[in-house]
Amino acid sequence: MLGALEHRSFGRTGEKVSVIGLGGAGLYKHSYEQGLATVKHALDLGVTYFDTSPAYGKASADGRWIERGKSQLIMGEGLDGTTKPHLLATKLVSYTTLGGTNPLGYRTLDDCRAQLQDNLRALRRDRVDVLQGHDMEKAKAWIPSAQNDDELLDLDKDHDYENSAIIQALREAKRQRLCNYIGLSFNQSVALAHVLRRVKLDMCLSAGQYSLLDRRSSQKVQPVVHDQGIAYVVGGIFAKRDLSVSDEASSFRLAIKGPLAQTGAIFSDERLIKLAKTTGISIASLTVRFLIANRKLTTILVGASTPEEIEESVLAAQAGPLPPDIHQTIERLY
Repeated sequence: MLGALEHRSFGRTGEKVSVIGLGGAGLYKHSYEQGLATVKHALDLGVTYFDTSPAYGKASADGRWIERGKSQLIMGEGLDGTTKPHLLATKLVSYTTLGGTNPLGYRTLDDCRAQLQDNLRALRRDRVDVLQGHDMEKAKAWIPSAQNDDELLDLDKDHDYENSAIIQALREAKRQRLCNYIGLSFNQSVALAHVLRRVKLDMCLSAGQYSLLDRRSSQKVQPVVHDQGIAYVVGGIFAKRDLSVSDEASSFRLAIKGPLAQTGAIFSDERLIKLAKTTGISIASLTVRFLIANRKLTTILVGASTPEEIEESVLAAQAGPLPPDIHQTIERLY
């Protein structure tokens, strides 16, 4: 018989959350109704951490987001009226194509305020538990004059992170009790670690660089998170590292183009396909059970798009960490 879904401390906040969280990036992959059913099933399974963004919609053929905002609408309706305990996280986005009342992202503090109000309306509530800056490796996230959405922050240059519009907005929202906790979301581990050393937060979301084939987040971000005692959330756990890029700095300078990025998914990796056949454990379950062995992780976001997908990950977490021999086999793959 499987045990209950494990809960872990959410940094120093005093909160606890389920080790599996529902990431909202895939909620609108199939249909609004499927996404809604996924949120409700996650609640029934005991998932207590839900993460979304106004940027999330559906992936187009070229890997970019279209129909942005659908994820928030689905998440808002799915959680509306529930009495089951949970934390809801959303984000402020610097892109220039969000639409709504704030089409220009956040160039100013007023832009951030307007976008937050849009988010709250979409989510059907007057406050969220966690508010984050989204895709903060982008230059536009910190430099209002940046013109290209895909331009990346130059870490060799000094930036006044504390007085940026996004950090001011996050701190103001917390003071005004429009959120309980604040954090930043990055797709690049080096950049995340760099900024965490300069800005004090409650949590961080490291996306796309911690998987069966990638350890950049645990190597770069985890030590900083440990020193600061903040919550360590990871997402994009099925992403596959671009093995043609061997240098972290070069990898950081790759343009990120929407939900599919440039690196595909781990499900096509022949080594993992063979391991799944040998062990009888699916690649998705191998991923979850490998990651939960890291006690430094707070919660692992699964970008499920169907009830069956979130259930598979929850059942995997309930089965516990992998047997030591399988775990070591995966360690050697990196």
